[in-house]
Amino acid sequence: MKTIFLSPSDLAFLFDDSPWGFYQKYNLGIKRPPVIIPRIFTVIDVLTKVCCENKNMREFDESFPDAILTGADQWVKSKAIVNPDFPDIEIILRGKIDGVLKFDDGTHSVIDFKTCEIQEKTLQKYVRQLSCYSYAMANPNSASDYSVKINDKIGLFVYEPNKFAISEDGSANLGGKLKYIEYDLDLDGFADFIKKEVIPLIAGKEPAPTDDDPCWVYLKQFGFEYEEDL
Repeated sequence: MKTIFLSPSDLAFLFDDSPWGFYQKYNLGIKRPPVIIPRIFTVIDVLTKVCCENKNMREFDESFPDAILTGADQWVKSKAIVNPDFPDIEIILRGKIDGVLKFDDGTHSVIDFKTCEIQEKTLQKYVRQLSCYSYAMANPNSASDYSVKINDKIGLFVYEPNKFAISEDGSANLGGKLKYIEYDLDLDGFADFIKKEVIPLIAGKEPAPTDDDPCWVYLKQFGFEYEEDL
């Protein structure tokens, strides 16, 4: 049986944006085009977690959950997900979380920090990513893998910069609003998605790339070709 270690971030964009590229990565190990992320986003991410970790988020804003942020940068790994119709393949979810919110009842919500515009179409893509992490923690691969009691919510803390100021001493400050957006978590529905959509794509026939497929546009300049099986 072939074991596929699936990156949660690939379900946020690659799976929808380039089924052909998704197939290439998980069958042939051909990675998608490199994404260059300016260092400032990493700095904001690190400083946000340093500021918030082990603190009750309600202390920062009354609209935030009454829960403590913990588990920052923990790696998670799920037990295998299989589809009996494709017995030669199994999926294991593996990735690193931004953190979880721990509530008074002992349950947790997986969260992620994003620096971006608040556009629902984009934010919805991250629901799959958060569902991945949640599934892995609810169904850990082994007793040594990070696991907590998951509730039925997931969320995004979205930072949207909207101002910049320079002081007389030369120091500068980037300002903006941090907003929490909560979503319902459906682990059964997510598992069905892996079984009925992801596994058949990986195990099936190579999909034809579209002309505007970003992975195809990138890779064909290096001589990649697609030939449809007759």
